[in-house]
Amino acid sequence: MPSLVGVWRLVDITNKDADGRVLPSSYGPLKMGLITFTEQNRMMVVICDGREHLGDGETQREYTSYAGNYKFDGTTLVTRVDCSTPTIPNRIGTDQVRPARFEGNCVILTAPPVEIDGIVQYRDLTWEKIA
Repeated sequence: MPSLVGVWRLVDITNKDADGRVLPSSYGPLKMGLITFTEQNRMMVVICDGREHLGDGETQREYTSYAGNYKFDGTTLVTRVDCSTPTIPNRIGTDQVRPARFEGNCVILTAPPVEIDGIVQYRDLTWEKIA
């Protein structure tokens, strides 16, 4: 079974609508993120918009982070969240479920659908192992 243990950097986020059309990516054009998985089944993730300056009309920088205990069976990652970004306090105590697939030195985690700007979006986050 493939292992998640280690440090991974965010390579890309692909957003699509229900018809499979590619949409603008979450976290802006210079997104950045790290995710760490330990042998003791703890994980933490942080993702943010890495631009120096936001675009016109944008008042908030996209940012999220959470941590918790995880289980991984080779195809599905389940994290029981015990700390989270204050802007998403209802995430604490939930199971964050992410189907996972490996491609070379990367793992692709599929996030649950989310409504962004009135459109339900489906997102794949690609992570490259760096340590």
